[in-house]
Amino acid sequence: MIDSIIVGYGLAGFNIAWQMSQHQKEFLIISDPTFKGASTNAAGVCNPTVLKRYTMAWNGIDFLNYAKAYYKNIEPELDNQFFYPLPIHRIFYKEVEHNDWIVASQREGLTSFLKSELVRKTTTTLKNKAGYGIVEGLGKLEINTLLKRYKETRDPNQFLNESFDHSALIISKNSIEYKGIIAKRIIFCEGFGLKQNPWFDYLPLVGSKGEYLIIKAPKLSRNQIIKGSVFISPMGKDLFWVGASFSRNDKTNTPTVEGNSWLVEKLNTLLNTPHEIVKHEAAVRPTVIGRKPLLGVHPLHSNMFILNGLGTRGVLMAPLLSKWLMKYIDEGKQIPNEVAINRFESYFSNPK
Repeated sequence: MIDSIIVGYGLAGFNIAWQMSQHQKEFLIISDPTFKGASTNAAGVCNPTVLKRYTMAWNGIDFLNYAKAYYKNIEPELDNQFFYPLPIHRIFYKEVEHNDWIVASQREGLTSFLKSELVRKTTTTLKNKAGYGIVEGLGKLEINTLLKRYKETRDPNQFLNESFDHSALIISKNSIEYKGIIAKRIIFCEGFGLKQNPWFDYLPLVGSKGEYLIIKAPKLSRNQIIKGSVFISPMGKDLFWVGASFSRNDKTNTPTVEGNSWLVEKLNTLLNTPHEIVKHEAAVRPTVIGRKPLLGVHPLHSNMFILNGLGTRGVLMAPLLSKWLMKYIDEGKQIPNEVAINRFESYFSNPK
């Protein structure tokens, strides 16, 4: 009998697997490599600030401090760099925005990140608006490189590359069984795929579709992340991630003409340098009513767990969330109420 089966291999699945490996636990990851999850389509920005409203994300500083140390500690073991310290340049469109920035830079929590000094002029590769403010102390995670590197350095038998069949799961009081594989517990990290999970589909995972572009812009600097009406995040080899749109109605992974037009329009308000669109993609983020993740144990089955609902801040939150879940499993340490799924108990007793 192994310790755990982990369903899903995005940021949530990777992080709980990493936590388990640090505690010498035996586990199996089941994931369909053709599944288009939000993690592998994300920009990878690790940012605790909300630049639209100049606030901090819930528990943002704790999440950031843990994540930065965590990712740097992973790199020597996997013999690769994945996390890159990068500032965000928050573009201003009108000079009236300057005062809002200066006030926000003195606000408790934000003062460590928002530099009060403004840069009055943008570079020649950006259209000259009203300068920009710098958000420092942040970084970017190369998510796909990390997931690929971890998988190729592990025992292949630790991965089962197939779509999970929920109907094949047999639940007992002290164990679970899946196609002859017996484990103490199962942890679901399925992203928006949770909607097809018969045990956790009562949770209010609403999902939001995001469309993005990959562009090639040889003269654009790779030393910062640009935040205007969209994010422009460097990917290496003159490539940049541009996005993303936000739709609660369309829950498909299919790029749309409307999404493309919206992204191109926003991009053209920012860039003043030759660029070409290399790719247009879309994925559904696992967003939750209340905007906080889903962490905990099933109301009836004590060997079924969930780590989901990371939304747009998976890089920031997944490391500490996975630690909280491990502490709960191993030591019974209480999960913070803000993310514990028992906050939705009424949804389970009164479905939908």
